[in-house]
Amino acid sequence: MDDDTVNPLPGLVETLGAYIELYPSVRSRLLDMEKTTDPDLRRKFDALRSAILSREADRRERLGREWGLTATEARLAIHLADGGTVGGYASVYGVAKGTVRTQLKAVFAKTGVNRQSALLRVVNRRRDGDVR
Repeated sequence: MDDDTVNPLPGLVETLGAYIELYPSVRSRLLDMEKTTDPDLRRKFDALRSAILSREADRRERLGREWGLTATEARLAIHLADGGTVGGYASVYGVAKGTVRTQLKAVFAKTGVNRQSALLRVVNRRRDGDVR
């Protein structure tokens, strides 16, 4: 198998889905970093991966707790709030656009919003009301 069919970055590429949609070269750069033998770069990369995955897990958990979103619904909401699109989400996660639209309707119903711009505020709102 070549690098295009293997994801040696479990969770990281998917977590960065909206950014990879905007900047496609990020995926190949992350794959290159994953293969590095430079110990300093490796340590920095591992810290970056850990921080990103931890932050996203916290965001998904908060959305689930506060709004009753499933893990998949929270992942979609975060993807869109981070600047991604329905089509980009479908491509990154290998699902049909119709499926994504159905999931988005469920997100809207649970959060009480009906526009992606309003969803951004829901996703980025902290418990104290401040936006991240």
